[in-house]
Amino acid sequence: MKSEYTAHLTPWEYRVLVEKATDPPGSGVYTDHFEEGTYHCRACGAALYRSSAKFHSGCGWPAFDQEIPGAVIRKPDFSHGMVRTEILCAHCGGHLGHVFEGEGFTPTNTRHCVNSSSLVFHPADKQQLVVGVPDFHQYQERAARLPGVLWVECGFAGDGTHYSEALRIEYHPRQTTPLAILSGLLGTNTKSPRDQDQWCLFVRPDTNTVDELPAPMRRAPLVTYTRAPEEHQWFLRKAGLLQASPR
Repeated sequence: MKSEYTAHLTPWEYRVLVEKATDPPGSGVYTDHFEEGTYHCRACGAALYRSSAKFHSGCGWPAFDQEIPGAVIRKPDFSHGMVRTEILCAHCGGHLGHVFEGEGFTPTNTRHCVNSSSLVFHPADKQQLVVGVPDFHQYQERAARLPGVLWVECGFAGDGTHYSEALRIEYHPRQTTPLAILSGLLGTNTKSPRDQDQWCLFVRPDTNTVDELPAPMRRAPLVTYTRAPEEHQWFLRKAGLLQASPR
């Protein structure tokens, strides 16, 4: 698996997604989790399962009776003296678990038995911020490690006159706040005045704004946003410049 998909994983998450280990039964955070939303691959962020497909099987792992079309691939698995069907993320190849047929739990007669360590849940009411930053390569990684942040994308944002490197940050509204994210991004920012001038929260007129901004963050209208080319996404991971996540 590419380093851009593994550099942020904890040692145990790496064992599950890359080395095909299995969470102990009943230990996963998503086993009895039934909030409305979507389950994504922890390695690459691809959407895998909708919450409407999740059910309680009593097996000790999260269970789904169908995947998002095209999101999961199947592969024969003859390890441990058994004949099973492994399921993997179609985008990055990360190990998810195994799929079983004919058990009769739901009308699809299918059970995807998935490791919680392979998943990240995105609630249906997730929110997003677009933040201008001095260096989106560096700050993409900082943002990704903040509590409650679900996904970070590098891009270019503009107010109609000026354009800057920016991050589009998706976050869980019950686990963090815009102010906490902005403060976490800034940290103990001691960059030059020129760098400080690049910090900006871009806002749309029809969205809730943040009442309080940490210095030197300013506010600007979001007129345009464009995703940066793929070579800019997770640049430090691709270049091997990121140490493994301490989480």
